[in-house]
Amino acid sequence: MSKSQWHKIYTSKVKAPSAFLFQLLSDMPHYGEWLPGSSEFGYTTDVEPYPVQLGSRYHDGKPDQPGKDWWGEVTGFQPPGSIDFRHSIQVKQIRATVDVHIHYSFEPEDDHTHVHRWLVLDVAMPLVVRPLRRFIVSSFDKENIRTMAAVKTYAEAHAGDKDAHRTTSG
Repeated sequence: MSKSQWHKIYTSKVKAPSAFLFQLLSDMPHYGEWLPGSSEFGYTTDVEPYPVQLGSRYHDGKPDQPGKDWWGEVTGFQPPGSIDFRHSIQVKQIRATVDVHIHYSFEPEDDHTHVHRWLVLDVAMPLVVRPLRRFIVSSFDKENIRTMAAVKTYAEAHAGDKDAHRTTSG
């Protein structure tokens, strides 16, 4: 097996409080309120325990489609400053495993918050299919850009709404 690592930091300046952004991104069962499904991601379900906290496990991707789903865990939880996720995705067609680590940090500045999403991919795959790694990385890159854009759009439109989003405290 060939092993490699890839990472990228996605940054956005969002006109919304860090606490609102933290709640938005930690309330995984309700991502559908602000993140439309895509060819890669459908929704998140089976979050236990909920409300989300350190150690919460979740079923992600396309949970109703075997082979397009994965299980993950919240590996860091520091409201309202940061949250971390880790999940492993099996790409059976090419016998690859992608361990995904996502770290969000929220840094307030005046009426904005700097949102940083650090994506780290640990990719294990047979050497013979290693040239396909670029397609895996590209797919993750597009999905992360889409997610960050959706966070910004939703948060800036709804951060001031009193009932815009559920809180993770109940």
